[in-house]
Amino acid sequence: MGKMDLASHGWEIIGELSAGDTEVVLADHPAAEGIDRTFVRDCMALSFLISPQHNPSRGCFVAGLKADTELHVSMGNIVFIPPHTPIHVRADAVPPRRLLTCNMPIRYDMEAFDQAVRLERCLNIRNGSVRSALLRMVSELMEPGFASGAVIEGLGIYLGGELAGFLAKGGHEVRSGGLAPWQLRRIDEYLLAGHWDCRISDLATLCGISTRHLMRAFRQSMDRSLAEYIATLRADRARALLRDETLSIAEIARELRFSRPAGFTTAFRRLTGLTPSAYRQFQRGLL
Repeated sequence: MGKMDLASHGWEIIGELSAGDTEVVLADHPAAEGIDRTFVRDCMALSFLISPQHNPSRGCFVAGLKADTELHVSMGNIVFIPPHTPIHVRADAVPPRRLLTCNMPIRYDMEAFDQAVRLERCLNIRNGSVRSALLRMVSELMEPGFASGAVIEGLGIYLGGELAGFLAKGGHEVRSGGLAPWQLRRIDEYLLAGHWDCRISDLATLCGISTRHLMRAFRQSMDRSLAEYIATLRADRARALLRDETLSIAEIARELRFSRPAGFTTAFRRLTGLTPSAYRQFQRGLL
């Protein structure tokens, strides 16, 4: 479910972020007497029930099936919802719950999708890598860092690849080597020019490669993720700007492309353990 769909069914939105082709929404719902509804998504989506209890719902993809032949199965805490495929969900009384919804673009040929087998597997995704990526998204929504956009976009790209592999009939993608020196230099120049809120796809275009290739090759070249690298460069720039006492915290936040000074303060404290003001005092030798 998207933000508007969640809100219309009693969910309270507590966090949301869009980056590139990925949108994540974190929402809470109070206890309910039951669930009985059918919905359809226009894009690939992952639904992640973060609450400690098991998912009490039972679900069934109903595309091409008559209502009286529906076979509802127990749903796991991670559910993949293919695009343009109706899903019917029902449950008796359900406790309060927290849900992360991650929307992604279609990244594979749905015509090759095996509804008899693969659709049922989608109702309970048991994959440690997918779970870890979704938990990282939750963490980024609750406490945004210096590269939240890149983190969310990168995780969306990664999850799209994981799901494509999960649904594929077979075969493995050939891995490429690291980035060329000119590609690394171009990334540095673009970021240091102030494009801190750029998308990973923007950097991939600069390098003339796909986003997935960029993320893989960058880690091979730098032994760290692209999001971690962006956060480090942005934090270094923040420290340099904070040493200029003529700049206000709000001016520095704008320079670093934060929408609000409070967002800059939260990200800086998360990385350094100090607020920007406390860091300035530390630099003056007052702490």
